[in-house]
Amino acid sequence: MGDIWSGILAAFGLIVKLDRDLIDITLRSLQVTLTAVAIGAALGIPLGAWLAVSRFRFRRTTIAILNALMGLPPVVGGLVVSILVSRSGPCGVFGLLFTP
Repeated sequence: MGDIWSGILAAFGLIVKLDRDLIDITLRSLQVTLTAVAIGAALGIPLGAWLAVSRFRFRRTTIAILNALMGLPPVVGGLVVSILVSRSGPCGVFGLLFTP
């Protein structure tokens, strides 16, 4: 139990001292998150609006599939993305794995 408390105290010490590595990690995480939100919004908002106002042959099927995918656990989605961008995956030639 003492190891856990010493780890928590060390973490608070890094936060209070504004450790440079901690700040870099936090800013990188925010950069990646905000970039993902911007890309998702840029793709999702227009496509969602188009799906809401247009009528086409497989509209109900498309909506059912999209609703089913929203129930997919995030871990499964992360594994699919990881497989796609891994070195042996279809997008592996781009070297995207472990890059912001």
